[in-house]
Amino acid sequence: MFRCALTEMDTLDFSITSNGSSVIAQLPIGFDVETGARFSAMVAMEAVPAHGPETRELIFCLLEYDHESDTFDQIWDGLATRRKIPDIAHRGAIFAAVQQMTRALIDDVEPLVVTMSTHTAYLPDKALAKYTRIAASLWDAGYRAGKTDIWHGRHFWIMERVR
Repeated sequence: MFRCALTEMDTLDFSITSNGSSVIAQLPIGFDVETGARFSAMVAMEAVPAHGPETRELIFCLLEYDHESDTFDQIWDGLATRRKIPDIAHRGAIFAAVQQMTRALIDDVEPLVVTMSTHTAYLPDKALAKYTRIAASLWDAGYRAGKTDIWHGRHFWIMERVR
């Protein structure tokens, strides 16, 4: 049973780290009472090879840490997230956190171009709506956002800073 450490109304305080090519925000979001697994939300802006330092790819996922095996699993898919975190209010609070973390990275890195793509191919409209909401939120940060062609079931967005 997942116990969430967030609410949708939380204003988050998290640190941003960088290794030069990646800028990462990570936030503990809760734990599983039965297994002891700990969960974090991770949002990163990665350098895009051959596109220069002003173009970044935006990625986000959940991380599950198993203390017994000392391993991390990355959760990229909404269906897998739902199995781990069944409460819709908890998932809403986590998505709100991902949006805040995304904006913090955009404000910190200030890339000229941001790309984003679905990790899983052939997502349903409900899942794509989350990506669309993230792309739309970049309008407030001064980016013009648009969706590109679908390639092998994966969806892509490009956001360009206009101010």
